[in-house]
Amino acid sequence: SRHRWELDQWECRVPEVSKAPGTETMRLRKRTKMILSTERTGCRFIIVQTDAGPEIKLELFQDVPSLKAFSIGFEMLRGITLAQAKALVDAMNERVIGVTVTPK
Repeated sequence: SRHRWELDQWECRVPEVSKAPGTETMRLRKRTKMILSTERTGCRFIIVQTDAGPEIKLELFQDVPSLKAFSIGFEMLRGITLAQAKALVDAMNERVIGVTVTPK
């Protein structure tokens, strides 16, 4: 029946530890398979001047849910000049076209 089919989709677990009557709770968890997917977006690199010197920041062209809460930056060796950092960023922007994020 339809109702039996709906109940079969839920996995019910009875708690192993006995508690006082009326204080037990059960979790209902729907059986689903998690699909791990790769997210992609275009990007570019920019230079940001910090107290420690120039830093390369990654700018994403679209929102990637996996990275939404993060700011990604690359520290460079001490003593790198702004001109050297600019040359590095130009080379990266010419060769890197996007970012992929895949859960392990």
